[in-house]
Amino acid sequence: MNFNGTHIKTLRQRLGWSVAEMARRMGCNTKLIQAWEKEAAKPDPEALNQLRYLQNHVESYSEQIAQKPIVEKEMEERHVAQLTHRDLLKDIQ
Repeated sequence: MNFNGTHIKTLRQRLGWSVAEMARRMGCNTKLIQAWEKEAAKPDPEALNQLRYLQNHVESYSEQIAQKPIVEKEMEERHVAQLTHRDLLKDIQ
């Protein structure tokens, strides 16, 4: 898959990550993520591999998420009234 700016931004949003969080997890800076999303720069081969991995992860879990919102499921399992985004991302780390 070719990742244009829209694809990268959509992927980041589906992961629930801010620009800063994506940059931290990918080992780069926020300006680079912003440049990719604005198509002012293209990801290098290593970054493309990371993006493909993240895209595969999102696609593999999308069916589960569609069946029951992940937030509701996690809240029920933990018996809590609210969650942070870090609670939801534990399986990606």
